[in-house]
Amino acid sequence: GLSGLFFYSVPVSTRKKRQLRVPEDRVMLGLIVAMVLVVLACILTLWKLSALNNTPSWWSKLENNPRITQQSGIELENQITTALTRLRPQGEEDWAAAINQDQLNSWLAHRLRDTIRTMTSDTTIDQFGEIRITINHDELIAGAQFIHAHGSTIVWAVIDLGTDDQGRFIINTRRAYVGSTRVPTAYARKYLTSDNLGKASVDLGDGREVRIRGIRAGDQRLEFALRTQLRD
Repeated sequence: GLSGLFFYSVPVSTRKKRQLRVPEDRVMLGLIVAMVLVVLACILTLWKLSALNNTPSWWSKLENNPRITQQSGIELENQITTALTRLRPQGEEDWAAAINQDQLNSWLAHRLRDTIRTMTSDTTIDQFGEIRITINHDELIAGAQFIHAHGSTIVWAVIDLGTDDQGRFIINTRRAYVGSTRVPTAYARKYLTSDNLGKASVDLGDGREVRIRGIRAGDQRLEFALRTQLRD
């Protein structure tokens, strides 16, 4: 089944996994890092609204998950590389990919911090402990553990990911919480704008780009519709 995969394409590539290359293989990770930093800035604002430190049940359920490993996070990077840089003949420009929840959490736990530090001098990440996501049916839940003088607080939100008609990422915040207390979503929406999140495309550096045409939350995975095309 597809639930154990990170990236799969249509048709499925049988090419051997490769190590990350610079610069094109870092571009996709750079997009993820940029989105994470914007979300963390939003979380810092939400935390100021409350000192509540109740831990939500979905966060606790991800504790001590044996499938969240450093190796899984590294494999995720290799699979991104293979899928993005594959040569796609005419008629196969449109393809699909999926992010498995466990592999994404593996990358967030073991690879995110090192990736941020190699790409930017932003130190926002140092104010946070763990960052986790869970996907239930059509709901994507993302949260972070904010470290402060009195301990830590889980700040999280139920969000929808997508792209707009100008080819930019969009995030719609359905609900936002500090601990187990719901807070106004207006604060999150102030930060999670298309202008902050940037273009939903990856420049491969060889005259091609991969456009992210759509994103959908499925059963414990994120599903992507993509197109490899020549740059304008």
